[in-house]
Amino acid sequence: MDTQILNLKEPYEYIYCNGAIGLHIATLIVYEAGVNDDGEYVLETHSHPVVKYYNRPSGTVWNRAELTDCTVLCREDNKLITIEQFYNLVSDARHLGGDTDTIVMPVSMEAPLAKLKLDQHGIQIVWPLVHNENGFKMLQQEFDIPLDFKRNSDGESYKYSCKDMGLSDDDMLIGAEPLCFFARFNTKNELKTHLINGMKTYYRMFMDHDFRINYMWPEGSEFADVIDKVNQIEPEIRKEIKKSNDDDV
Repeated sequence: MDTQILNLKEPYEYIYCNGAIGLHIATLIVYEAGVNDDGEYVLETHSHPVVKYYNRPSGTVWNRAELTDCTVLCREDNKLITIEQFYNLVSDARHLGGDTDTIVMPVSMEAPLAKLKLDQHGIQIVWPLVHNENGFKMLQQEFDIPLDFKRNSDGESYKYSCKDMGLSDDDMLIGAEPLCFFARFNTKNELKTHLINGMKTYYRMFMDHDFRINYMWPEGSEFADVIDKVNQIEPEIRKEIKKSNDDDV
């Protein structure tokens, strides 16, 4: 086995993988000899990112990540990402345990963690734009969140998530809803709590923006009464968050 360090040039890029964000400053290339199924000797190459964290002076090798597994967020000279990219960061948290059928933590915990990692590196989220009735671009104020309900593999509890919008940058100009929601629940009361906490989470995280969240559900859903109730009290939830923020100032 042989190794080589490939140092990169500035400006570096911020990359994401396995729940971590780092400034990609170099790549560790590992050359390893092996034998294939035909008994022939082959040379395998692995490229591992070397990243710098906001609170460490030197680089750290991501041994469990290949460079091809990583997602580029932005460059250090333009530390801005779209809200769609943030959607993907939060959504990816559901799959870090390797079991795509299991939700470990609700979005009310995962979204603030993702936002904290961005804040630590000084990366800001650009608020989406929509066209108004006159054709002019304006900051989006309405977010209709389509929910999808499924039973977990245990056959007893449920999980819900917003439908994957599959957004592109162009979609952001026509009223896309890239706020990620997901949780696991057993009862309607638990679902109601998760939905309320999800609203509160995003209202707290993006206090600088005036916007409203409205949940949508599949026709005939057995949880329609719960979601409708949460939508009805949404103004009170938003008012509560705004008041608590004003009191803290």
